[in-house]
Amino acid sequence: MNAVLLEEAETIEQLRGDLVALAMEKGTFADDTVLEMSQQLDEFLVQFIKLQQECNKY
Repeated sequence: MNAVLLEEAETIEQLRGDLVALAMEKGTFADDTVLEMSQQLDEFLVQFIKLQQECNKY
């Protein structure tokens, strides 16, 4: 895994942890703020997968 992918994977783990902490604070995953953060994480994951696929081509 190259340095960029490793950095992105670490960012994903940080965002995931932040999401879980926020959901615990709000008491639900259905809170609007939690849902917004979840959607942002989803978009980041899609970008990560695309980057990973590009790196695997070579």
